[in-house]
Amino acid sequence: MYEVYCISAGQLDVKKDANVINKKNNYLNYGLLSLTSIINEFGLTPIQLHGHFSAPRAFAEYCVQLGITKTKFPVFISIPSFYAISWVNDFTKILKYELKIKEIIIGGRWVIDGEIAQLTQLLPYADKIVDGLGENQIATLLNIKADRVSGYVPLNYNLVDKREFYQPGIEVSRGCGMKCDFCQERDEKLQPLKSALALTSEASHILLEDDLNPMSPYFEASIFKPSSQWLEELTEQRELHSQTYSWRAESRADNFTSKDISALAKAGMKVLDLGLESASPKQIKNMGKAKDPEKYLTRASRLLEDAHEVGIDVKVNVLLYAGETSKTIDETYKWLDQHRDYIKGVSVGPVLAFGWDNRKSNFIKTLESCGASVCQDSSFTGVTGFNLSDAINYENSLQISKELSRDFMTANDYFYLKSFSYYSRDYKYQDFLDDIQREKGSYSFDVKY
Repeated sequence: MYEVYCISAGQLDVKKDANVINKKNNYLNYGLLSLTSIINEFGLTPIQLHGHFSAPRAFAEYCVQLGITKTKFPVFISIPSFYAISWVNDFTKILKYELKIKEIIIGGRWVIDGEIAQLTQLLPYADKIVDGLGENQIATLLNIKADRVSGYVPLNYNLVDKREFYQPGIEVSRGCGMKCDFCQERDEKLQPLKSALALTSEASHILLEDDLNPMSPYFEASIFKPSSQWLEELTEQRELHSQTYSWRAESRADNFTSKDISALAKAGMKVLDLGLESASPKQIKNMGKAKDPEKYLTRASRLLEDAHEVGIDVKVNVLLYAGETSKTIDETYKWLDQHRDYIKGVSVGPVLAFGWDNRKSNFIKTLESCGASVCQDSSFTGVTGFNLSDAINYENSLQISKELSRDFMTANDYFYLKSFSYYSRDYKYQDFLDDIQREKGSYSFDVKY
C-alpha cells in the first residue's frame, strides 16, 4: 500500500478548445515527480497520480481504490496552471469532508508566485499552501529528518501511476533569463545543463521497450542551448550505452548554427519546437524577441533549412501579440508559407497574461501600450485574455490562430507531433481518426471528413 499520495491537479477549464482531441493530452508533471522521487529516497512509498481532465469525484473514487483514506501523511497536490484551480477546489472539498483526509498541502510555484493569501481564499479546504521549489521543504512537510537536497534529482518513473502510458520528460536545465515580455521565466537565470553522463544514465532507467508507441523523451528546459562539447558528450554516451531513442526539445529561433543542428541530429534529436513567435518585424520588436528582426528571421530561415536537411522535424510556435493587424499577421503567414516545405507543424495562439492581478499589471500595461485591451469575457482568476487591437478582438484571434495552424498542419502531422510527446502511448492513429470522425469538431489541423 502507498504511504504518500502526490497528485498533479486536473482541469475543468481548458486553455484551447475543449474538444476530444485536446483532452487526450497526457501531460506528465515532471516537477512533481522530482518531489515524489525525493520522498521515495527518504524510504517512504509514494505514488504520483494525474487528474488530467477527469471529474474530481471520479478521480477521488479512484484514489480511494488506491488507499488514499489510509495514509498517515499529508496528501500533496501540485497545481500546474491557473486552469486547474477550480478542479482543485472541488477535489479538496471531497478529500476533506467526505474522505476525511487530515492534511492537504498545495504547491505549484508558477501559480502561487508568493500570493499564498490570495490562493487560500480560492482553496479554503487546503490546510497549507507552500510557495517556491519544494525540494528542500518536503522533509519538513512530511515531519521527517533528511539531508538537504542539492542539484537535479533523477526521476523515478516507477512511482507514476500507469507510467507506461506517459511519454517521459527529462529535466536538463532550469531558468531562461532572455527577457521576453510574455515569458514567466524571463528573469530566471539560466542554469547549467545536466551532464550528458547523468542524462544518459537517467534515460536508461526510464525508457521502456514494449508494444506501445515508442518512448521519445522531451528534454525539459525553458531554453535549450547546449554547447558543442555537451552534444558531443551526449552522442558518445548514447553510443557507449547503445541508446537509439529519439528526443525532443524547445528553443529559440536564433539559438543554433548549422553546425549545432547537425550535432543535435547526431545526438538523437528528432523534433524541435521552435519559438519563432512572429515574422512581423514590428511584432518581434513589440514582444522583445529580438532587437534586429531581419537578422533574427534570417537565422530562423537557416535553422529550418538545416533541420530539414538532417532530418529534424520542426514545429513552429507562433504567438499573436498585442498590436496585431491584418498586415502583421500576413507578414507572418507569408514567411511561414515561404518555409512550408521545412515545417512539420505550426502551433498558434494569442497572448495571454498569466498570474495574479498585482503581479501582472505591468505586463498588461505593456500590452495595452501596443494597442491591446483586456477582454473581460475571456478572463478569469489568473488568466487574462485580450483584444489584440481595434482590428482583431479576442474571438478573432482564436479563429485566426486556428486557421493559421490548420493551413500548415495535416491531421497526420498533428498526431505525429502529439504522440511523440503528449498523447498516451496506447493511443493509436486509428483511434485518433475515429475520435475526430465521431466529434466532427473544428480543429487546428486539416481534416478531410
